[in-house]
Amino acid sequence: MDILMNLRDEAYTRAVDELSDLITSGETLRNEEENIRRFSEQMIYVREIIIKLQSQQSGGQFTCSSATASLLRRMEIAVNNARETIEGYKSKSSLLRLLFCRSVISKLNQSSKEIADVLSLLPLTDIGISLNINSNLDAIIHSLKSMELKLEENTKTIRSRLDLYISEYSDTSLPPLIEAKEVKVGEPINEAYQFTKMLECFSSEMAPPIQRERSTVDEIVSLPNIFFYCPLTLKLMEDPVSVSCNHSYERKAVEDYFSSGHKFCLLCKKELISSSSGKLELTPNPTLLNTISEWKQRNALINAEKNAKKKLRDAAERITFDNMESTNQALEELKAVMKEMPSCISEATDSSCKLVQKLAGLLKKSAGAGNAGLVLWCLLFIARFSQENKETMGRGGVIKCLLKQLKTEPIAAEVLLELSTNDRIAQKIIENKSSIPVLVSLLDNPNSYLAENARAVLKNLSNSISNIILIAKSGHLTPFLDEFNAQGNSEEMRVLMAEELAHMQLTDTAASNLNNENFIFHMTVMLTSSLPASQLASLKCIKRLMAFSGIRITFLSTVSTVSAVLCIITDTATEQQSRKEAFDILISLIDTSHTFEQESYPGLLRLYSYSNIHNLLEQINPSTPDDQVWLLRLLLAMFQKSDTARDWIISDRKAMNHLFSALNLDRNSEVRFNALKLVYCVTGNYPNDVPLPPPDNETTLNSIIAILTKSCIAEEVSIAANIISHLPRGDKRVDTVLQSSTVLKAINALISHANKSNEFLENAFGALLRCIDQSNSSFLIQVGKLEPVIVQMLSTGSSLVKQRAAMILTHLARCTPESSTSLLGTLHFRQPSWKNVFSTHCTVHESCSLQRVICLVKAGAVRPLIDMVDAMNPVAAEVALRALDTLFDNGNPEPSVSQSMFNAVAAGTIVENKGAAPILEVLERGRLPLKKMALELFGKIYKHSDITSKELEKFKAILFYLLNEDDELKKKAKVLLTELF
Repeated sequence: MDILMNLRDEAYTRAVDELSDLITSGETLRNEEENIRRFSEQMIYVREIIIKLQSQQSGGQFTCSSATASLLRRMEIAVNNARETIEGYKSKSSLLRLLFCRSVISKLNQSSKEIADVLSLLPLTDIGISLNINSNLDAIIHSLKSMELKLEENTKTIRSRLDLYISEYSDTSLPPLIEAKEVKVGEPINEAYQFTKMLECFSSEMAPPIQRERSTVDEIVSLPNIFFYCPLTLKLMEDPVSVSCNHSYERKAVEDYFSSGHKFCLLCKKELISSSSGKLELTPNPTLLNTISEWKQRNALINAEKNAKKKLRDAAERITFDNMESTNQALEELKAVMKEMPSCISEATDSSCKLVQKLAGLLKKSAGAGNAGLVLWCLLFIARFSQENKETMGRGGVIKCLLKQLKTEPIAAEVLLELSTNDRIAQKIIENKSSIPVLVSLLDNPNSYLAENARAVLKNLSNSISNIILIAKSGHLTPFLDEFNAQGNSEEMRVLMAEELAHMQLTDTAASNLNNENFIFHMTVMLTSSLPASQLASLKCIKRLMAFSGIRITFLSTVSTVSAVLCIITDTATEQQSRKEAFDILISLIDTSHTFEQESYPGLLRLYSYSNIHNLLEQINPSTPDDQVWLLRLLLAMFQKSDTARDWIISDRKAMNHLFSALNLDRNSEVRFNALKLVYCVTGNYPNDVPLPPPDNETTLNSIIAILTKSCIAEEVSIAANIISHLPRGDKRVDTVLQSSTVLKAINALISHANKSNEFLENAFGALLRCIDQSNSSFLIQVGKLEPVIVQMLSTGSSLVKQRAAMILTHLARCTPESSTSLLGTLHFRQPSWKNVFSTHCTVHESCSLQRVICLVKAGAVRPLIDMVDAMNPVAAEVALRALDTLFDNGNPEPSVSQSMFNAVAAGTIVENKGAAPILEVLERGRLPLKKMALELFGKIYKHSDITSKELEKFKAILFYLLNEDDELKKKAKVLLTELF
């Protein structure tokens, strides 16, 4: 505490001493300078206050010693600065005091303010003289204001005192100062005369500002410094040099001055001869020379600016809407002057000029005047000059006009670009509904200058997230992408942007901008976020972008993205909506991919991996019905596209159990339907019959039959029929279940309601074909009732339906009911012509047809079967040939009917239905198995009398050719050739 008090007391002492020195310095000037006198009087009173304060605190009444010492140190510095200022003022001659008076008073003014601030902070309120102090402080402040007023009057005082000085020291023979033309070096009166001339040079500054145009900072700075003038010639120095006392003169002038016998400096009266050399030494002053040069350049620029402003005003006044010729000339002048002297544009927004308003009006009417380009150039210069000008243009309706001029006047885009650098004007551009679409449409303009300016404008308009989204909706996604990928961007902001992107209408060109590594990375990060909104927004966005092949391929190539989507599916804590979107994305990826891409993209490899498929199958049973539906749809999409996926599930009995268990009729209808489709997909590609899953395969079979017979959904019934067609053969339990009237009725209903759907018919005939395998006679008789529709399908069905119909007919045509009694033994045959044999019944079988489940001749199936042979479809031709071969099977063990007679009649039926030629065609061009069947069949009909000689010759030629074929064919061909020859 003692140390602090000592410091405080020392500070008081120094402050009082400095104030005393300051007062002493000002005493000699008190009578000369009113301003300094008043300052000194105030300092006397300040000293008294400090002394009283010191005496009060010496008694130990106050404890804020360190704070008080700091404030007193501030006062000491301010007082010391004031004292140095006054001392410097006293050291100058009377004439220089006049010229430096303004600077001195300004410095004293600053010191006074600092001292007043310190007084206001000192603890004066705690001493008994506080009221007097407060009033004196007010007096100090009032005094400071008075000194500031005196500064305004200082010019007149200087002039009057200078005149007094001249009258006291100049020769009476001196001509009037204002008329003086020359100065002769060395005359006694020159000092007064020189400073008078300098004062005249500054008269424009010292004169009161009456009727002057407003000045700029450049105009004030442009006034020459007195030290730019040579004290001898009173002209601006061109080659300034310094003498030994450091004053500067014009080189030639000081040399002449010295040569004429003057040995002392005109300004300080010091000897010009150097003490070291005894000669006049002149040192070049490049700093002063450069300063003078800079002033000249600046002064020239100011004068040029004044002239340019006058030209601008004159041209602006000539702009009218009536005389376009004069207006266009004025616009040319405006463009030239603003380009040459941009600073003159400050006049363009003057209220009296109204140039911006005039240009805006011209722009609206420029379509017919043809001066839009000139107007736009002028607006561009004005906009570049200041932010204020931009805002004036923005309020003047210029934006709407610029948008209309964009496509015809490229410079309009540059004006709009300049305006868009101002945030307020940028928002006005955004608020114009047509601005963004127009600018986006220019991005692909063949004029690169226009396109780049439009792009730059859009970049400037992207100053907020709402504007960025608005621009993206118009098809320009670059700012959107930059903002989305920006480092430090919050997750909430990306969620907002992703949600907006998910609902945008995107073109291929716009979407290609999003095929970006950083964008995909941030989307993937959002998928792994713990924030549900982030996951959902990312999923919706990715789902929307799947429509674009480039982005789809990028996602397929990114394992992390596919893995993140799969994690959402398998995580039971994920919200249902997010899971649904994730399923949709994966199904879309699969549906739009190609089989050959599976090995090309890591994302697809991850999706089709065994571990992933196994996990998906494992989730079916424990999942909710909604998730079961989506899992089955996803697996179905995978199996339809991937042979590998199908092979894995087929080889995995446990996986098959999962699928068949979902076929229960009591299950959710959507789950059952999708499980059916998935089993349908698997069984359709199964190499053999599909084994029913153990241990309770009967339950599975009953579920399939229940769907076939009880479901009201035609597609379900059709799929169940297809599954039945792949059930294992030779299983008595399966055969027993299938050979029921209920099953046959359901198949018949499916055929009847197929509505020409080839898929339904194929599945129905596949099921029917499986049902008649190993069936009993009573069931076959029931199937025989479907003869008309089966035969009809030989002509109207798809290739597969025709094949299956032919196979069914073949089976039925060869089967004889066990309860039938042969009537052939009761018939008495004679040797009639083949044309009228058995005319009362079947031309081939006569009463023998009564022992068949179906007769191809009576059913009218011969001709459609021959047409199938003629179509040369290998599979269809094969089953048709097999069916036709049944005509030669009399199915009767009784020898009373000659087989040769039976063959002749059957051959006649085939020949009569134009079957010879198609069979020969197969024999000639078919595959080896077909050739064998065709040779066997034609060997039974070639002897018929209606075989033409041409057909017979062709048959012989084919037989010779077959001698070079398979041994079996070769052997048969030799036998037939022997018979023919």
